[in-house]
Amino acid sequence: MKRIGLIAISLLFSSVAYADDNGIVKVKSNHSVNETINRVESIAKDKGFSIWVRKDFKKMGEKTKTIIKPNQLITFGKGKGGPKLIASSPTTSLDLPLRMISYEDDQGQVWLAYTTPDYWKKRHGISGKVKVIGNINKALKAISSEAVK
Repeated sequence: MKRIGLIAISLLFSSVAYADDNGIVKVKSNHSVNETINRVESIAKDKGFSIWVRKDFKKMGEKTKTIIKPNQLITFGKGKGGPKLIASSPTTSLDLPLRMISYEDDQGQVWLAYTTPDYWKKRHGISGKVKVIGNINKALKAISSEAVK
């Protein structure tokens, strides 16, 4: 029984990868790219977020005869924390509204990825705003974790 618990914990941690140098969180998805983004959209709406943009880069590539593996972007927000961060550091608006991408890698694995607000602090020199950053981190983690199940 103890061994099963250890295996479950290792599988949980192996599905999330943090790229320290660029702040990107990647989570393995059990769904197609389209279904993963559908799930993000539904979960975000249920949590009170407005959906701003949804873009299918594979379809965009087809228009220019460029082959792109399945890859979709969704942007969303509530307009609560973002303005506080932008007031602290105007360049934060480069990373807002919130966004996630789902894409298929060369091995056919689907991922859901986003840039962590902890990275925004470093990137944009945001001081303080611990609660705002924490709340956004919590929301992104909750949405991504639920979307990939």
